[in-house]
Amino acid sequence: MNKLYEGTISCKALLENPKRICICLYVDKKKRTKDFRYIIHLAQKRNCKVVVTNRDQLDQMASSKTHGGMLLEAKTRQFDSPQKINGWSVYIDGLEDPYNLGSVCRTLYAAGCDGLILPFRDWQKAETIILRSSAGAFEKLPIYMVKDGEALIQYLNTNDIPLYCAYRNQAQSLYDITFPDICCIAIGGAYRGLSRTLLDHAYQNVYIEYGRDFRNALDTASACAVFGFEIMRKRRNENANQSR
Repeated sequence: MNKLYEGTISCKALLENPKRICICLYVDKKKRTKDFRYIIHLAQKRNCKVVVTNRDQLDQMASSKTHGGMLLEAKTRQFDSPQKINGWSVYIDGLEDPYNLGSVCRTLYAAGCDGLILPFRDWQKAETIILRSSAGAFEKLPIYMVKDGEALIQYLNTNDIPLYCAYRNQAQSLYDITFPDICCIAIGGAYRGLSRTLLDHAYQNVYIEYGRDFRNALDTASACAVFGFEIMRKRRNENANQSR
């Protein structure tokens, strides 16, 4: 299936990462910026057709007028099942909103996450939203899909990967845990939380300490940010200590 992706950030991300076939890049003939020249060069390098046209034509093709003078026709992304992810990965259970998924991708990519695992869902109709809301990170982050929580557990058990669940019962503080180099962290969506299947197979439950008495959970993207950057901080300190 082909789709039109809008804006320089989305177009650049698709052309920089060879995860899908890029068919045709449409650019505003009045645009002469360094970024535009770079993206056109990427398209030519990928053997992607480049069409220079006027703004009115781009407005008619696009879903809105916020495309910034650039559109890219490309195939929708295909997702593989995870093999063995060499690093720390995150499984999100119950995420339904494409804007939230975009925020999650942006956050985890920035924090150095090695893979995002999602339960199977057809995101094709929302891909343009996810790509733009993630600032292109949706294309850069390794993303995998599994049928359900049981399929995730089977993958983890097969590869001897411990599962840490973001869940308060019988949990340790995030700030007191040293995560192994290879692990998976399960975080629940805003409405449903984690399934019993995942909780029953957790190596350790983990909770985020708050700065005051607050009885509500963080939204998914915020929880990903806290976990992601705390893991990054811990590993940075570990590397610094090893180099001394």
